[in-house]
Amino acid sequence: MYDRSQGANSPVFQPGREPSAMPNDQAFLATRHGPVLAGLCADELRERHPRIQAAAAAGDFRGLQAEAHALRGVAANFGLGVLAEDLLALETAARQSDADRLRSLLGRLPDEVAKALTALGQNKP
Repeated sequence: MYDRSQGANSPVFQPGREPSAMPNDQAFLATRHGPVLAGLCADELRERHPRIQAAAAAGDFRGLQAEAHALRGVAANFGLGVLAEDLLALETAARQSDADRLRSLLGRLPDEVAKALTALGQNKP
């Protein structure tokens, strides 16, 4: 919290006051939160992949674009670059209502999702 009465350069927070309270160490954070975050990413993959397929089957280009966009963000944040690139292409094809391109991209999506789940250590059904 910032105390205005102490002037612009006098924050109330004092760095180092309790160093063990909130460690900002990547290895610690990965060990502590990595499996949980990987699980959340896997949940998103498992939920949104069928929605993408259903939107495509229904000819719902707008819904497909929205789902691909959302899942692309998740994939990109977790370093799943190939999947993120495929989802960007899928999103673009949906925006352009390019059914032929969508068919090609949708054919690759199950394998890329499976690879992503394996990379996350979450390849259980």
